[in-house]
Amino acid sequence: MRVLFLIDPTDLRRWQAEAINGVLAATGGSGAIAAAAGPPPASLLDFCLAFEALAFRRPLSEPLARLSPTALGLPNVDEGADLIVDLAAATEISCDRLLISVSGTGVAAGAADAIMAGEEPFLDLIAVTGDTQRLVGRWHIAVEDRRQLGSGMSITTGRAIEMLTLAAGHIAAGATLHDLTLPLVEADPPPRRAGNPGRFAAATFARSLANRLERLVRNPPNWAVAWRVDETGEGALPIIAGSPWRRIADNGDRFYADPFVVRHGDRTVLLMEEFPFATQKGIISAVDLGADGPVGTPRPVIETECHLSYPFVFEEDDVLYMIPETSGQRQVQLWRAVEFPDRWEQVAVLIDNIDLGDATLLQAGGRRHLFGTVRPHWGSSWDGLAIFTAETLTGPWVPLFAGPAKVDVASARPAGRMFSVGGSIIRPFQDSAGGYGAGLGFARIDRLDTGGYAETALVALRPAPPLSGLHTYNRGGGFEVIDVIAGGELDVVIP
Repeated sequence: MRVLFLIDPTDLRRWQAEAINGVLAATGGSGAIAAAAGPPPASLLDFCLAFEALAFRRPLSEPLARLSPTALGLPNVDEGADLIVDLAAATEISCDRLLISVSGTGVAAGAADAIMAGEEPFLDLIAVTGDTQRLVGRWHIAVEDRRQLGSGMSITTGRAIEMLTLAAGHIAAGATLHDLTLPLVEADPPPRRAGNPGRFAAATFARSLANRLERLVRNPPNWAVAWRVDETGEGALPIIAGSPWRRIADNGDRFYADPFVVRHGDRTVLLMEEFPFATQKGIISAVDLGADGPVGTPRPVIETECHLSYPFVFEEDDVLYMIPETSGQRQVQLWRAVEFPDRWEQVAVLIDNIDLGDATLLQAGGRRHLFGTVRPHWGSSWDGLAIFTAETLTGPWVPLFAGPAKVDVASARPAGRMFSVGGSIIRPFQDSAGGYGAGLGFARIDRLDTGGYAETALVALRPAPPLSGLHTYNRGGGFEVIDVIAGGELDVVIP
């Protein structure tokens, strides 16, 4: 297969070189380049990126580094291609091609405009055939640090590389521009608003200084775990908002998050992430739940060299297991309770060499499925849902299908154990549009097979002020638990 890449020589960046390598690897083909004029990027954009690197003491964003076309090592040919990939969002060209863009403009520049407007970018892949433009895929991209253009732009380019590589693989397998499909977020992006990089950089740097000064004089709100006696029961969607939840107290030196409840024997235990500020590393802690709630203070039960969180706990053949998040070690690990709940041992590595967040297990259709969000190169773990499958608990675990099930910062990341309502499987999800863990929702799984994945959002909730985050829900043993971002003075929270 011969692939022609349209590039704008005046705005060629490293991510485009990586996208070219990904497409050629996926197709096994040969490549060539041709010059095409794209929309002009905002003035001062590169100056803003350099200023950010200096102000925040971080290196320049690698995927945004400029390149010369000669660095691609590809010939200049503009005819005879089996596939044309438009990396320039070309403004004056008419040919059948794959076009990747953000808000109708170039990927990096479009991402910058979205971030400056306080929004998350929508990444579109479009099949252009004749006078027709067909939306092949749409991904809603995370912005992990809203103070920095470079961070969000880099995440968008990382997903662009993944999107193009995935599409190229489908084309190599026989898909055409007329029938190619990728995961598609059912949402319309807001109209593009061109931003001013210089003004954005000055404003965000000023806000950053103000935040630093504020942290010197007071403790900002942090994650907190809250509970209530189960008001939902089996077979119903929980109603979280508007009712009081009792907070588990902390001493101000740590926070608690990611709560899971398990009933085992005659004990009901709450497991959660504990994050001591002194170590800046999460551990797994536990506290017993009596008739009146927590008994005593949470105590550490698992601590390793890497950050731990999201203690997904489950029972199989009368044995309690846990899959804590261990993405810092690039592994999905399986732990077994030796003496519940205080002694655990690692018994297997389910998936190796992967940065997977909030692994959540589901048994359906006679197989096991493992949901989680995968962080690709230069990407985010907030927005890309991946699904793995296996016949047995210890694997081997393999992807259910190629690529992510969906890429959506508003609904991809798991938020707790799945449950059944009216014969349907309900998946709790995190909404990180606007900030990590800003909201929580519940979706009905409509399709789960090797041909693809589909779900329908049923509930989406943002907590009421003064709360500013809500990203986990679980229930068990007669209790329901959530976590919220709350000030230290609150003993009762009302989402």
